[in-house]
Amino acid sequence: MVGDRRLVDRRRSGSPRRRVGLVGALLVAAAMSGCAAVPSAQPIATPTAAGDTGPAAIATETTGPVATATAPAVPTDTSADTPGPSASPLPTAAGRALRWESVTLPAKLVAAADSAFVDAIFGWSRGYLAFRENVDSGSAIPWLSADGLQWQQGRSLDMTGISQGAQVEELVEGPAGLLALGRAPGCADDGSGCMPQPATALWTSVDGASWSRVDLRKAFGGAAVGDVSAGPKGYMAVSLSSDAGAAAPAVWLSADGQSWRAVSLSAATFQDAYLASGTVLGYGFLVAGRIGSLAGWDGGEFPSTTPAIWWSADGAAWSRVTLANAAAAPQAQAAITTLAAGKLVANVASWDCSCSPDGDAQAWTSSDGRTWKAATSQFPSPAVVLSDGHQALQVVSSNGNLTVAISSDGFKWAQVAVSGSGPADLSDEAYGPAGVLVEDSSGNLWLAVIS
Repeated sequence: MVGDRRLVDRRRSGSPRRRVGLVGALLVAAAMSGCAAVPSAQPIATPTAAGDTGPAAIATETTGPVATATAPAVPTDTSADTPGPSASPLPTAAGRALRWESVTLPAKLVAAADSAFVDAIFGWSRGYLAFRENVDSGSAIPWLSADGLQWQQGRSLDMTGISQGAQVEELVEGPAGLLALGRAPGCADDGSGCMPQPATALWTSVDGASWSRVDLRKAFGGAAVGDVSAGPKGYMAVSLSSDAGAAAPAVWLSADGQSWRAVSLSAATFQDAYLASGTVLGYGFLVAGRIGSLAGWDGGEFPSTTPAIWWSADGAAWSRVTLANAAAAPQAQAAITTLAAGKLVANVASWDCSCSPDGDAQAWTSSDGRTWKAATSQFPSPAVVLSDGHQALQVVSSNGNLTVAISSDGFKWAQVAVSGSGPADLSDEAYGPAGVLVEDSSGNLWLAVIS
């Protein structure tokens, strides 16, 4: 099964709803005097970790339009506005080669300059999903592909009664199938910055073609959901945090994505907590965010926030983990990236009065989610890191061409030699059984075939 981030998570920024592309990371922009809003990335899917009972890799054999993988997969999905981890050239991965294959899309999926439609692409264990969304009517139709090349249309998502719209921002995969989160376009300004909109809809699906709507009021009692995640132990949702809001942080768990139960959180453990995202592993749960508020910013103060992570083995008892020498900043927020073979990385995005986001200044690694060790080198933004269950991947630029860089730990990277022509740029990406699927700025799709 696929893990989480956000598989497949893509909260978007940049364009009306793009941040890491169309499937993506959490948009949290700093509202600082004289500064433009700057997005902050977050992690995505959950690869197999030490102690997990889940599978370790994505199967490459598929049959039919939405084939069942021979072994459940763990793609991770986050796209980025700008590819590449480094300004300096990366070494070449020995014995590996990449060629780009152009995808011929059905007419209904082809982008047009004056189109009212936008597409959100995701990868999962059975292939790929593209949500064709009409920004005028608010309708959303899923398209499915097992190999990234041949696509078939699914059934429209239920949008009944959603007055503000619900563009698909996140897709996560757990034991019972897929969970999709929809948000109203844009973001909400709560006085301290451009915050992500609360979920306006959730849908579940076992095959990606037919979807069932979740009753948000029944499931969450009217509370606002800010993020969803999934993994071997099920599904998790965290409340939408707000510096101007009085609601206490909240976490919910589910076995199927439809029925949810609230978790009791200790007021002392989560005092002044701002929850940004969750991660579900085979052996526990993690929530990442920060401690502290930005509420005093507009008054000329420089509030101090500290990146924070909370851990639970069972979802009931939670403790705040120690991040050695975690630096406070006017805005500092932790995010977790799951790689493979038990590797977890906690990364911090922070801002100061110069409004320069720094996502590489601090990073920690862990194999169990409880004990974290400071990294000795920089980690790329989680917004560009994917995983195939064995290694980390990201799309990078090399001599004017796009290719894929690979890493065993997320810190040391080597790029795959590319032959022939491919996409000129990157606006979205997804990882699935056939490899990395890339959408360029013109709406064309390309599949990276690595041998």
